[in-house]
Amino acid sequence: MSTLRIPLLCPWLLLAGVIWHSEFSTSATLKEIHKVHCTLIEEHTYSGEKGLEIEYLRRNAMLLLKSPLTEEDWRRHMRETEAANIISFVVKDAAVDISQHADDDIDNLLCEIKRYSTAGIQVHWPGSATTNDNVDSWFSCTIKHKDDKFIVTSFLKQLPSPLDQSEEDTAKVQDYNSVKPIRDHDTLVLAAVFIVYTRTPTIQQSLTRDATLDCGFEVDHSPADVMVEWRFQHKGERKKLFSYSTRTGMAETLAKGVSVSVKKIPKGVASLHLSSISIGNEGAYVCSVYVPPLYGSHDLQLEVIESPMVTIHSSKELVLQEGDIEKLVCEINGYYPLDVEVEWLREVPGKHLLPFVVKNILFTSHRHYNNGTFGISAFFLLHASLIDDGVVYTCRVSHKSLRVPIRKKITVHVKALPSYFMVYVVIVLIILVSLLIYLLRTINKAKEAQKRKPY
Repeated sequence: MSTLRIPLLCPWLLLAGVIWHSEFSTSATLKEIHKVHCTLIEEHTYSGEKGLEIEYLRRNAMLLLKSPLTEEDWRRHMRETEAANIISFVVKDAAVDISQHADDDIDNLLCEIKRYSTAGIQVHWPGSATTNDNVDSWFSCTIKHKDDKFIVTSFLKQLPSPLDQSEEDTAKVQDYNSVKPIRDHDTLVLAAVFIVYTRTPTIQQSLTRDATLDCGFEVDHSPADVMVEWRFQHKGERKKLFSYSTRTGMAETLAKGVSVSVKKIPKGVASLHLSSISIGNEGAYVCSVYVPPLYGSHDLQLEVIESPMVTIHSSKELVLQEGDIEKLVCEINGYYPLDVEVEWLREVPGKHLLPFVVKNILFTSHRHYNNGTFGISAFFLLHASLIDDGVVYTCRVSHKSLRVPIRKKITVHVKALPSYFMVYVVIVLIILVSLLIYLLRTINKAKEAQKRKPY
């Protein structure tokens, strides 16, 4: 029997695959098609050699943000997901709009869904999504942009399915640790009730400038009992910067140069403002928003970057005499972070050749300035000859703060030695050769005279 089922299932699987591919291979945005491919991550606890161990299971899923309205649409959707063996999470009547904060080409989105546990904290959720269960079943969904443009975490409350009202599925859950297994083709109906998001997962800023770390949230009811907290962590150290509770109306700022607009928090804006940042401000900032019993947080990374200043000579041209030895120095100062790449290039004008990388470049040790930036020098000795006349030497500097490398050029002009000088050089060479010949003859005569002595 099993051998007969495979051919019968193939058309359904092929059709489901075509539907799945056609829906997700386009360049449509999340707002246009209201669905995105996700990964359901579930924790599986088992007894191992070291005691209880946790294994993370990853399964294909689909998040549908605009639920079908009619019963026939529901049935068709469930048949498609069942044929494709895909878990479907349908967000019904969302009071908070996920796609508003995660709208982009769906090919650029990474989506993960997990069960969310309130750890036994039982608080009646006053929003629009209400159920008759003693204990709510929660999921969290995090959508990230591949290029770090945003991160959105939504909290989803499970609702009864409109097509499945069996006694088993509507039974009340008495224990928050008890969860119903999710089958590969199940469709779960959810309500989005709480969102925490940031549009600056990573922000880069120069020294002495101001920076704003974006953090926002939405709740499906107002007024909401909200607690906001900002923490800073760097090199193992963690400290609180700011906290606020709508219940008490008390705000606490624990660091200089940081501020959060308390007036904007009830409107869902909890962004942190940093004034005149320094190297010490670099690190991870954690924005936490707690609406009991749900806790959402995002880590935001602040990177301090400072572009280098590059100089090589007081003028753009250097005039040398043939035979001179000149030290060409490239000074790179005031950059951060430390890593910098410096090259000297040699280019002959009029010849369509790639610049030649000068070898045997010497570097000084890094200089560390009071503001935390660095400096270094790269130099080489140029032995001037006529083949260097008109040659362009370029110091090329690459750094994380630069979109394109900085290039500083200097043109070398080499003058030939005058004719009288060449005559002088020839005379000196003749004298030196004559002296050498005279010395050699004197040495030979001394050796011959020593041989004639009797012993």
